[in-house]
Amino acid sequence: MLQLFTTFGLSLSLLLTLVSFSVTAETQSQLAPQVATEPTKVRLAAEDNWAPFADPYGKGLSHKLVKQAFARVDIDVDSIVVSYARGVVMTKQGLVDGVFNLHKERKTESEFIFGKQPLFTASASFYQNNAHPITAEDKWHLPQGFVVGIIKGYEYGDELEQLNQLRLIELDNHNQLINLLLLNRIDAAIMYDEVAKQYLQQMGVDRVIGPSVHNHTGDLYVAFSKQSPNAQHYAEKLDQGLTALKQDGSYQAIMDSLKAIGTD
Repeated sequence: MLQLFTTFGLSLSLLLTLVSFSVTAETQSQLAPQVATEPTKVRLAAEDNWAPFADPYGKGLSHKLVKQAFARVDIDVDSIVVSYARGVVMTKQGLVDGVFNLHKERKTESEFIFGKQPLFTASASFYQNNAHPITAEDKWHLPQGFVVGIIKGYEYGDELEQLNQLRLIELDNHNQLINLLLLNRIDAAIMYDEVAKQYLQQMGVDRVIGPSVHNHTGDLYVAFSKQSPNAQHYAEKLDQGLTALKQDGSYQAIMDSLKAIGTD
């Protein structure tokens, strides 16, 4: 009998020891600092009507810059092609991590997270029907009631809101802007110069519609969502990737391809 109680006591002691060890191990596991893994994929909205930088097929110079820059820091890019306005809304809501080709100005600086390096710098002008040329010497001297077409959701620089004499008409895409100019339904359209060149050539009206007074020159970025927990990380990694592209000449090679497009 004594041997039975001794055996039982040893078994109970062993069981309690195992339970105690299990609880202690689980507690230590819960209390141990979790090692965060860096994200390896970023999801970005890309606009569908801004060739040669971004086209409806998910191609263009911006796509090349963004994908190659992130590839240098081991991050894959998953891009979704939508209208620019939709991409901006999706980014604000956190449905995607960011949107590219966004102009950095006072309003957007408060709404998004930006890196230090822009993708590129772009200029925009007021475009006219050459049969009805603009006579003003600059945008500040455009007449009262001057009707100007712009694309819904686009940024055109901080100064546009100061041009109170203009009557702005919002449209969905560049084809609509150009068609209204051809029909003399608007007095001018603001378009980014390299983008306008592409669409005017495609439509065969580059001799009919042309640039007039300058609107602005600005830096365009990938803008990251404040709703994304990794936004600052993505911004910093993109900066690193762009720096790497510039150091080995890849960035300039991509931008030089824009000049080649312009001479086609």
